[in-house]
Amino acid sequence: MGSPTPYAEAFALAVRLTGATGTRARVTLGAAGGFRVEAPLPPGMGGEAQAGVVALLRQADRFGHRYRARTQSVWAELD
Repeated sequence: MGSPTPYAEAFALAVRLTGATGTRARVTLGAAGGFRVEAPLPPGMGGEAQAGVVALLRQADRFGHRYRARTQSVWAELD
């Protein structure tokens, strides 16, 4: 068997982020192709849980964190 497709990788990452955050991760098509996975972060998430989320995000080609006045989320892009 070959390596997983970006589609399969994106949805697998979304499932793992949902489990790690307890929130619902979304998968969308990226602007330049590929896929983008986004998940809101719950308030009061502990350091160990945050480290687990970062470990998951490192599997992506690019990743980051978005902070707004009342919400935080993480995102990952897979080519």
